[in-house]
Amino acid sequence: MEIQIETQKKAGTEAQTGEILSISSEDTKKNYMGYIAIFISQYFSLIGSQIVSFAVIWYLTITTGSSLILSLATFANLVPMIIVSPLAGVIADKISKNFMLIFTDALQAVATLGLIILFYLGIFQIWHIILLMGIRGICQGFQMPVSVAVTSLMVPDEKIKKINAIQQILGSVLMISTPAIGAYLISVFPIQQIYWLDVISFIPTAIVLLFIRIPKVSEDGKSQKMSFKKDFGEGLNYIKKSGLMSVFFMFAMANFIVVPIFSLLPLLVVDHHQGTVTQYGITEIMFHVGLLLGSFILIASKKKSTMKSVVTFGVLLSVSLLLMAFVPQGLFWLFYITCAILGLVLAFIDTQLISVLQTNIPKELQGRVFSTMFTIIKSINPIGLVIWGVLGQFIPIYWIFILSPVISLVIYFILLKTTKITHYGEK
Repeated sequence: MEIQIETQKKAGTEAQTGEILSISSEDTKKNYMGYIAIFISQYFSLIGSQIVSFAVIWYLTITTGSSLILSLATFANLVPMIIVSPLAGVIADKISKNFMLIFTDALQAVATLGLIILFYLGIFQIWHIILLMGIRGICQGFQMPVSVAVTSLMVPDEKIKKINAIQQILGSVLMISTPAIGAYLISVFPIQQIYWLDVISFIPTAIVLLFIRIPKVSEDGKSQKMSFKKDFGEGLNYIKKSGLMSVFFMFAMANFIVVPIFSLLPLLVVDHHQGTVTQYGITEIMFHVGLLLGSFILIASKKKSTMKSVVTFGVLLSVSLLLMAFVPQGLFWLFYITCAILGLVLAFIDTQLISVLQTNIPKELQGRVFSTMFTIIKSINPIGLVIWGVLGQFIPIYWIFILSPVISLVIYFILLKTTKITHYGEK
């Protein structure tokens, strides 16, 4: 199953060529089926982790009632994830991906088990949960580049877009269902018993990863000795030379300008539209309905993902937010429609961006490139959240939903006119 990145010599006869193609086809099918098994086991593990995450946040909410504690829990999870990502990308390209996935999943399970023991011993403290969130953030920082790289190693290029769309569909189902499941379990079981889900869900993933080997990528003629400075530099050089730096900068700016205002959506519903928690819940559902619809369209579509399409839908995202801002007060049926449109547009952006990168970035560099992308794009989020949050204290909330997409539209058009990002992957 080991993949060698090298130039294949032509076979001397048609029979030899046919044999090479046959072996290649057989290995491709084997890798793909192995990926499906890993994906299913990881998904069930994710269900347990998401339910536990919901339970953790809810427990902090009902026991402390402190926005500071909730903010600390979020930052404890996000900041370690951002910090370790560059190192994780280098390691992901150099060592066994099976080991990394098993080790990080096991570390999360052990940390959660430790929390359960503290509960039963009666010596549990709130800072123990903050510590757990930090450990989970570190593990997720390592898992992110590995998971993305595994897809491109084991899935044929022509199926990557559909696989990413399916992942997005299942992710949306997870986001809709786990809060309901978590809320039910919290009403029935003590919090420490719910934490067992995180421990138990690790087991099937570990078993699958022990039996299915993820292919390795060997760089022909190069030493496999790890040097963070050299290896990280190789990934960074590729980003600069390929023109991806401007792409990552564009999405970092989009995250900075647009993404934080999603956290202000409840205020738009309650303060501007005078809505209730039920109406806010419907907006969330409609958003995920749009996300699901967009993902199904991508699965049915045979059109190749391109960076030009990603940028085009980025512009449409800004337009969708503007439409949302201009919905008349209290006209919820129209507001729900704009939420669904927003979800549909986001489905096209996320799936197509990842698909374009997975099919064009050299496989031996993907861990480093994706971890660098994650660091660049995510690290600016907290700043945008603070800026819009403070601004919302002085101006009506709907003005933020106007200013944000207008600024992002200006950024998109500047980048479209001054860079060649739309042509990435065409050669």
